[in-house]
Amino acid sequence: MGQVINVNFKSPIDEEYSNYKDKLIRIRDDIEDYLENETVKENDELAIALAAGRYATMKLVQLTGQNETIDFVNDCIKTSLKNKLI
Repeated sequence: MGQVINVNFKSPIDEEYSNYKDKLIRIRDDIEDYLENETVKENDELAIALAAGRYATMKLVQLTGQNETIDFVNDCIKTSLKNKLI
């Protein structure tokens, strides 16, 4: 009698965002693992953190601007404090 129709109401934008979010999480995890391995290899946590922070800060200012970078870094600090990483 009636035919069942499956309609996907999820917009392509939501799917693109989800895929990009998954990509960002994967890359973040891979980079964090790499940096942790380099920290162990070099036995110098500060040097690795400074190099990574310098690269990230300079690149973010180029890509997103100074204010957005400052907001991002401040958010990272708040997250660290909230998670008691500092």
